[in-house]
Amino acid sequence: MATTPPWSVKGVDRDARDIAKRAAQASGQTLGIWLAEAIRAFAEAQAVHAAESNSWGDPAAPAPAAAAAAPVDDGRIAEIEERLARLEAALNEHRERSEHALADLARGFVALAEKRSAPPAG
Repeated sequence: MATTPPWSVKGVDRDARDIAKRAAQASGQTLGIWLAEAIRAFAEAQAVHAAESNSWGDPAAPAPAAAAAAPVDDGRIAEIEERLARLEAALNEHRERSEHALADLARGFVALAEKRSAPPAG
C-alpha cells in the first residue's frame, strides 16, 4: 500500500498560517482537513460564479490584480516593525525571567525532596 507524501505549500505567510490554525482549532478539525475543505469550498464557489456569469452570456469576472491592492505605506510598515521588535524583546525578557524563576523552583523542589528522603539525623 503506497503512502502519500506530505504536502508543503510554499509562499504562505505566517499570518495566513496562524489564521488557518485558529480556524481549524475553532472548528474542531485538523489543519489538513480544514484546509482541504476550505480549498474545495473556494474552488466550488469560483466554479459556481463562473458558471452563473457564463450562463447569462457575460464573461467571467477577472481575478483582481495584485496591483489593485491597497498601496503600501512604508512609514506604517516601519512602525509595525518597530512595535514587533519591542514586543519580541519584551517577550524574550519575560521568557528569560520565567526560565530563571522555574530553575529556582526546580532547585527548591530538589532540595526539599532530598531533605525529605534523607535518613533522620541522630
